[in-house]
Amino acid sequence: MTSRPVRVRVLAAALATALAAVLALVAVAWRPPPGDAAPAVHGATTDRGSEGCLVPELRGFRLGVAKAELEWADCRLGRVRTRHAPPLRRGFVIEQQYYAGTQLSPRHRVGVTLGR
Repeated sequence: MTSRPVRVRVLAAALATALAAVLALVAVAWRPPPGDAAPAVHGATTDRGSEGCLVPELRGFRLGVAKAELEWADCRLGRVRTRHAPPLRRGFVIEQQYYAGTQLSPRHRVGVTLGR
């Protein structure tokens, strides 16, 4: 029986560790599209009562998806600004007016900044 050289085994172990870390990050960061089984995903019914606008995390979404997230959270899209951004961030929300988790009055407007 021949054994692999030590370098190959170390490289394989490092690759397996890196792959496991990437898969764990993807599993945490992945979110289904808005409107796709929203009550099961968000852990609540769609009738939230009079809680008002609970600002969602919008950074990294395209404008249409961000608008759908705001509507689900009983908010409205406010002013849309643009700012220069690196090529990979163009067309995506790079800033939002309020921090995610902020409680506002129902149908409150939330402004966003898109990369251009």
